Amino acid sequence: MTPAMPVVSAITAGILIIFQLLLMLGVVAARRRNRQSLGDGGHPELISAMRRHGNLAENAALFIAGFTLLELMGGNRTALIIMCAAFVLARISHAIGLSMRKTVNPFRTAGVVVTVIVGIALGARLILTALTHLGL
Repeated sequence: MTPAMPVVSAITAGILIIFQLLLMLGVVAARRRNRQSLGDGGHPELISAMRRHGNLAENAALFIAGFTLLELMGGNRTALIIMCAAFVLARISHAIGLSMRKTVNPFRTAGVVVTVIVGIALGARLILTALTHLGL
């Protein structure tokens, strides 16, 4: 049996790639404004831009791999769509929070909390789905 194409994961990956590139361009712009080629030079604006970009990079690939595996294994599509949407919104919220002067704020907190919730749900669904394929 040929598995269904992972279209939900592909759409999510496409959105995250574009978002990652936008954050990267934010780092480039901050580097130019601060005339800082390497490192952050202690410039708060550049540090913030680098963290927004880096934090998405730290999370997105692992989640996309998990979403894709779950989709290929026949996980519940509605649950997958909800998890993907929640993850994308959480990462946007987190980036907004890191863009604010006061970085401890509801946007950043919500981004972290929702990412953790989605991560736990995704991990659990991957394990349970894989176990059903093993016949356990």
